[in-house]
Amino acid sequence: MSIQIDGNTEVAQEVLHQIELWDQAVVGKHIEDLVDQCANDVSLFDVSSQLEGVEAYKTEWDKLSPYFNDDMHITRRDIKLYTSEDLAILHCYSKVENTALKAKLQMPWCRTTLCLQKKDGQWRVVHQHISMPINMMTGKAVMLKVKPKLRLVV
Repeated sequence: MSIQIDGNTEVAQEVLHQIELWDQAVVGKHIEDLVDQCANDVSLFDVSSQLEGVEAYKTEWDKLSPYFNDDMHITRRDIKLYTSEDLAILHCYSKVENTALKAKLQMPWCRTTLCLQKKDGQWRVVHQHISMPINMMTGKAVMLKVKPKLRLVV
């Protein structure tokens, strides 16, 4: 997993640790821990929804968590992290997959952006954006490759 850091590396390590805790809360279905890592006015732009506020965020995770099991795992790649003393922006490719079904079910890579703000010594997620590219002609999702290839379209 490659990580590029632009900014203070000590702050970046704090943020990366926070992301680890975030991922653990997601796969562990620890919704309260996940919500505790969010600002009250957190916003989410997801593949299938858009919401504002920590209560709406919690409700969304309460709906999703039954679909997670003990074999869930989050993978991230091509992480780019920008940091200042109280603001961090991380973007990467990520996917959530069931390790027991990995050979049978290929989960797509999503484009992910997390914006965090440090208040009262605590990093909190203020915005999360998860998306997949869409083929505008067909309306279908485009599967992201591990190594994207440039393609000239005329």
